[in-house]
This record gives sequence, structure tokens and C-alpha cells, in this order.
Amino acid sequence: MLRKHYTFILTVIIIISIFFNDVTAQSPRKIIREANQLIEIAFYEEAIKVLTPLANEKHPEALLLKGFSHLANDDELAKTIETLERAAALYPLKKNSSNQALEAHFYLGQAYRLNEEPEKACEKFNQVKAHTQNIEFIEDVEQEIAYCENYLKLKENPVDRKIEHMGDIINSPYEDHSPIVLFDESTIYFTSTRPIDSLQNEGPFFENIFVSHRRNNQWTKPKMMEIPGYGGTNRATVGLTPDGQGLIFYENFGVEGALFVTYKTFEGWSQPEPLPAPINSGFNETHASFTPDGNTIYFSSERPGGFGGKDIYSSSKLPDGTWGMPVNAGEVINTLQDEESPFIHPDGTTLYYSSSGKNSMGGYDVFKSSLNEDGNWSIPENIGYPINTPTDDLFYLPTPNGQRVYYSSQQEDGLGQSDLFVLLFPPSDKRSMAVVSSHIFNSENQPAENAVIHVSNLNNQDIMGTFRTNPLTGKFIAIIPTAREYQLIIESEGHKTYSQTFNLDARDDYKTKNRAIYLPAITLESNQPAE
Repeated sequence: MLRKHYTFILTVIIIISIFFNDVTAQSPRKIIREANQLIEIAFYEEAIKVLTPLANEKHPEALLLKGFSHLANDDELAKTIETLERAAALYPLKKNSSNQALEAHFYLGQAYRLNEEPEKACEKFNQVKAHTQNIEFIEDVEQEIAYCENYLKLKENPVDRKIEHMGDIINSPYEDHSPIVLFDESTIYFTSTRPIDSLQNEGPFFENIFVSHRRNNQWTKPKMMEIPGYGGTNRATVGLTPDGQGLIFYENFGVEGALFVTYKTFEGWSQPEPLPAPINSGFNETHASFTPDGNTIYFSSERPGGFGGKDIYSSSKLPDGTWGMPVNAGEVINTLQDEESPFIHPDGTTLYYSSSGKNSMGGYDVFKSSLNEDGNWSIPENIGYPINTPTDDLFYLPTPNGQRVYYSSQQEDGLGQSDLFVLLFPPSDKRSMAVVSSHIFNSENQPAENAVIHVSNLNNQDIMGTFRTNPLTGKFIAIIPTAREYQLIIESEGHKTYSQTFNLDARDDYKTKNRAIYLPAITLESNQPAE
């Protein structure tokens, strides 16, 4: 699910309680007006309750509003279609169709598409198009027709894959989404709207960030991350810094939101800091992803000057350590619609993102594009059906070997409104990236919490990345190409600089090993004179 903005909850609850007082005694017109007000603030379940006594053939508008509310609330599609078919029958399309008639048949077409009936949906949308001259509405109808046509094409060549539900230890009856996984798959961070008893949050009103660790081939019970500064707002996972020690998250303050970063320290998580301008602009930045060397960040933003609603931008770090002016990814990537959740693969050239434009089969689909040697993006490729569905598909996080993907999805056999899944591909990915890890200890055999690790290509001295240790364990993780020789340099205050070289064979990639390459643990030598 995309970010939700929950504001004025107490006021809304009071309003709803007033609505439900003696509804049956109110006039039909007043009930419909109150239902419209509930729909306006996205309280669809409450609107359905208000409309249900009135939703019959005598009151077609109430039937239409109820059907729309079912659709917007992601309710059972059979119930949604049944309600909208009844409404559409009461609002037949004709030469001068009313707005209600056009809406009834349009929403019915959307319900057919979401129910994986693209032929029926396309037929319905073509009927609607023939009965309106509203240019803006025709554009919406044509977009839906394109969704259906793309759906039919992609369905002809389904992607070979296996889907695994992450189970009831991770998932809950609420919304669980936006998984972020360490490159060695030992830790997962994700967003959930499950209740937080300690914060007296008894319902799915706010998004919070949870963490679970892989222990003995099982995930531990998720715990809410204790990030300082929490004040009853939505916080959602976005990504990790290249060294895996910093978590990027989204926090919204009503209508708009921004990106923040917090770092793992020996005492816990640090006080969050907003990503600096010009990355954050005040125009709702929602997702971000760093390249492996940490020198470029890709992010989505609604700032003015783009091609559509949300666009994908990149910003590169300048020699003085500040960030350069963001560059729009261009019309090859961005469209007149929205682009979201960019993820730059550890190979540094493959961009995964979601778009509701181009050849999407409905809502957001996940696309893949590669950065060419001339600095231009290749034509984006829809990653295919059934990975992409008629609903929104976002937050696509492949492992370094590209053979597993952690993602969230709404499925009938799930536990909640959205659950976390792992997508498994057959071993056909050609990329050769290795996950390299080690533990670094200080001269007192304690984790070297302030160590900085530089990894460079020994042949051309190109810096492949700068990494930091986990302050609690001394562990660091790096993702680098195989079949090369590297130099590793470690710097830590109060210790001598450490240097070593190591080789990665062509078969040391994560795909072949299916695990990280662990270098022997390193103990640093003090640079203080012996007493």
C-alpha cells in the first residue's frame, strides 16, 4: 500500500459517532450526504454501514456509493461486483448519460479488471468511452483500456516463479509492507499497522517500523524499533545505507512527508536526522535507495517541475560531502502518471521501480531499467505477470543474486490487509555479485564500533564502497563484483590502519554460494605506546 495520511482522527471519530445516531430516522438525502462526507475522508467501512439500509433499487445513488466504497476499501471483489452490477443496471448508458451512469459503469469495469477479468473490463470501458465527450474522463478510460490490453499481453507469457508466505511470526491481521532486508538476509525491517500496546495505539491508525532477525533458520518475533523522537505519526521503512548500519525511513506530518535516517549505535538507534536539502524539498519525498558506494541516491518526489505526479530523481555527492542538485531521471523512466519506490541493485546499474504509467497492467507495476555506458537508461521492462497484478505492486527488493525478492502483496489467503512474501526464481540470473562479510575487533577484543572499512579494486584503485561495522557485533557487510582482486583498508581511532588484499573467484557470487563470503575475523592493533 502507498503511504496513508491519517489526520484529525479524534475529530473524525466524533463525527462518525454522530452519523450513526439514529441513522434510520434520517431522510435518504441526508444519509447520502453524510455517506459522501465519510467517503471524502476515506472512511469507507463507515460509509458502507450508513448506506446499507438504503442501498436498494429505490435508491440507486446509495447503491452506487456503496459499490464504490467496497471498491475503494479493497473489499471482497464478488461483493463489490454484485453491488456495482445492480447500480449499473439502474443507470443504463445512453446518449446523454448522467455522471452517475458513467461512474457506475466505470467503477464496474475497474472491479472486473481487479477480479482478473480483463476482457469484460475492456468491453465495459469501451462502452463508457462511447457515451462521453469529457476529455479528462476519456483519458482516464483510455488508461484503463491500456491496463487491460497490457494485462492480456503479459498474461500470455507468465514468469516462472514460486511464492512463499513469510508466515504468522512476521505477518499480522493488519497491514505489513515495505520489507527491507540486510544483504546477507539475516535481518528484516518492515512497516506494520499492528497495535502498539505500550503506546496505547489500539488500532491500525499509524504505521510503525518493526525488526526481526534470522536465528536457526527461523525469524524471531518482530519487535517495534525504538527510534527516538516518535510522536504519534506514521513511520515507514524505506531503505538502508550502503553499510547496512543506517535505516532510512519516511515520516509524515499530516499531508506531506520527508525522508529521515537513523544509525545503529552501541546505545541503540540514533536521533533521526532528515536527509539534507536538496533531497528533502518539502514536497513529499517517499522512497530512496543508495548506490553501493554511497555516492548517489535515487528517490521519489512530488516536487514541481517533473513529468507527472511523483517522479524519480537522483542526486550525487559532491567533493565537499554535500549533495548536488537532484536530476530528474527523464522521460524514459518517468511518465505523466506516478513513479514510486526506486531500488538501485547492488550492481549499481539496475534500477527497479514502480510506475502507474507505461505498460502497466493496472495501478502500479514493477519495472526494471539498466544504466548504459553512455549514462542513459534502457527502455523499462515490465517484470511480468503474475509478479505484477491488477492491483498496486510496489516495494520490490531483490537479493544480490536476483533469485529471491522480498515484497508485500494483498492476497486472498493472507493473514491481513497486506502480507510479506518471498518470491523465488529458478537459477537463471546472470549477475555475479558477492556478499562479503567479516567481524572486526579492537585491541581489547571488543567490537570495533567506530571502524571504517574501505574496499577498492586492486587493479585500478577504484573505490568500491565505504562501510561501517555493526557497533554491537563488529560485523560489516559489503556487496562487490566477483572475479577481481581487492584491497581492504580499515581505519579506527586509536588503532593502526589495517590493510589486506583478497581475491574473489568467479564462482564466489551469491547465486552460486547462496551465502555470504566470510573473511577471517580481524583484530586491530593499538597505536598507543605500550606502558
